[in-house]
Amino acid sequence: YMGEDPVILVRQKDKSLRVFLNQCPHRGMRICRTDGGNAKSFTCSYHGWAYDLGGNLINVPYESEAFCSDFNKSEWGPTHARVETYKGLVFANWDKNAPTLLEYLSDATYYMDHMLDRTPAGTEVIGGMQKWIIPCNWKFA
Repeated sequence: YMGEDPVILVRQKDKSLRVFLNQCPHRGMRICRTDGGNAKSFTCSYHGWAYDLGGNLINVPYESEAFCSDFNKSEWGPTHARVETYKGLVFANWDKNAPTLLEYLSDATYYMDHMLDRTPAGTEVIGGMQKWIIPCNWKFA
């Protein structure tokens, strides 16, 4: 999730990362229904629209019968987020006009470096999906 938005994080063949909204733009259904794993594509279970790992619409059942001839699949992919990493941490942002991650983190990188570079082995990642639901307000963060 990014805030309350369900997202899909996919590592591409070139090792880059893509993040896109886990919601079919056609009727709003989730296009990935699991928290982790491997896939070759994602298919919306509502009308069967299929997306590749880059979040591009690749198949629409009965496309020629159901849509006009100027239907453009490239205009019907899920919303993509900007993705940047810092020392193995993944950050994503919906705002295309936001500053770069390093500009945003600014002086905080000094403190992050102390935390993330504590051991020669680097940062240890806890495997699996971690979820918590806690009663709090904005002051918690």
